[in-house]
Amino acid sequence: MNDTSPPPLFLNENPVAVPLPRMMQQAYLWVVAAFGGLATVALFVFAVATQSGADAERIAGAQESGRSGLATLVGNLAAMHGRPGAL
Repeated sequence: MNDTSPPPLFLNENPVAVPLPRMMQQAYLWVVAAFGGLATVALFVFAVATQSGADAERIAGAQESGRSGLATLVGNLAAMHGRPGAL
């Protein structure tokens, strides 16, 4: 009563598929992971550099206005920690 034969649309292994050695599969995954890691690091460096440039300009502008170093430091710390998501 139970037919255990595969359905007519069942596809077995492709006859033209070439099995790759496990070492090549691992090397491929390492290369893909390395490119992903490099892209992540590059984007992180870009994000930090663009934010740091704006902060540096703001700090330099505050120091040129004649405020003392302590007042500049406190003002910049208040501005930095007042941002949403700042640690």
